[in-house]
Amino acid sequence: MRFDDVGDPGGTPVVYLHGGGDSRLSRHPDDAIAAGLGVRLLALDRCGPAVRGRTLRSWAEEAVGALPVERFAVVGWSAGGPHALAVAAVAPDRVTRVGLVASMPTPDGIDVLPLDVQSVMRVARVAPRIAARGLETWGRRPPPPTGDPLTDEAYARGRVESFRDGGLWLARELAYLGRPWGFELSDVAAPVTLWWGERDYVCPPSIAHDFEQRLPNATLRLLDDTHQLLFSRWREILEDVARQ
Repeated sequence: MRFDDVGDPGGTPVVYLHGGGDSRLSRHPDDAIAAGLGVRLLALDRCGPAVRGRTLRSWAEEAVGALPVERFAVVGWSAGGPHALAVAAVAPDRVTRVGLVASMPTPDGIDVLPLDVQSVMRVARVAPRIAARGLETWGRRPPPPTGDPLTDEAYARGRVESFRDGGLWLARELAYLGRPWGFELSDVAAPVTLWWGERDYVCPPSIAHDFEQRLPNATLRLLDDTHQLLFSRWREILEDVARQ
């Protein structure tokens, strides 16, 4: 499993899980922010060669086994959100806090996602290779701007890295995100901060309110922002999730 290990080598470990169609490079471009906060950032890739038969739970178990730290916090953005919850569910004694940033919903809530996302998730469940071709076409489009040139450059690099081995990994991921996850939200024992933009049309705030009701220990931060709030709130998110 590929990951970048950056920031403060002796700091609080925080695992970062990128969005769908992104990679470990799809994060704020200034790793000095993590170092300045005393955070050791472990940015994991899910992109790469597709793994047949992988589930959300099996991915989480694989990731937990590959991490070089015993105790850690975890941040998941967009499609990385369910992965962050899965990690917390399978390793409750190791995960200290969770930052859920504009996350995709549980399988029973995907009807609030944009229609094109719902469509590709349906195709991916029955014909992942066909879905992969459409995702690769989408991946060649410029990512939506964040408003900061350096962040936009990092976001674009992350997109290129994401599709280096094609789009089948993402098709299979979208398929398993639409199926039962293999754990219950009640299994997530760690405190969860929900970071959501009021103007997010990709993963609308109704998803946040659902998680707030169903997670055992959740705090909602609803902000005047969009789906890209990961980048504009990077320092706040890391500072929050790394606190002891």
